[in-house]
Amino acid sequence: MRPVISFVRGTLVEASAESAVVEVNGMGLELTIPAGTLARLPQVGTQVMLHTHLQVLESGWKLYGFLHRSELRLFRLLMEVSGMGGRTCLGVVGSMPPEDFYRAVLAGDEKTLTRIPGIGKKSAQRLIFELQGRLQRAGVPLPGVAVSGSSPQWEETLLALEALGYERSEVYPLLVDLSGRGELGACAEDNLRLVLRMKAEAHSAQRKRG
Repeated sequence: MRPVISFVRGTLVEASAESAVVEVNGMGLELTIPAGTLARLPQVGTQVMLHTHLQVLESGWKLYGFLHRSELRLFRLLMEVSGMGGRTCLGVVGSMPPEDFYRAVLAGDEKTLTRIPGIGKKSAQRLIFELQGRLQRAGVPLPGVAVSGSSPQWEETLLALEALGYERSEVYPLLVDLSGRGELGACAEDNLRLVLRMKAEAHSAQRKRG
């Protein structure tokens, strides 16, 4: 049976950009942490709790630590993607909030994903291919944002826009914006007109600035 360590709670002994050492009952545990976590850790000598994932390798065990459970969930989800190692998964978690990553995957937004260190075009495509359907079926909660595919109107609108030559990553943010303002309706045809009007207004404003 694979060993499981759900979390570590103890005194923060030392911390760097890549790791933290936590003393638990006289034992110092070194945890690998995502980029940006150092700035959010409490002061050395105070109590800290990190949600953890234990990776068992032939060369030994590696313990990863995360301040928030949402970061741990994303890390474990990424570890299930073919070709994604622990270092790359940690890089994703450290590069953007989980909600932003989910939005990019659901939107098929390769451009945003390739901004993550270690993620090239093929890796971005693999992430979208392997995770998009799973996230849609799971109904990943994104505050104020409906998930693409969560309703027939969303998918019908996106398909209609793609038929007109638009990239999904190009128009998905417009649907998100409309949804956030409460203007996205139940009729895909009306939604299509709204998006096209927004595109025309943006194009007109760009021409005026030029």
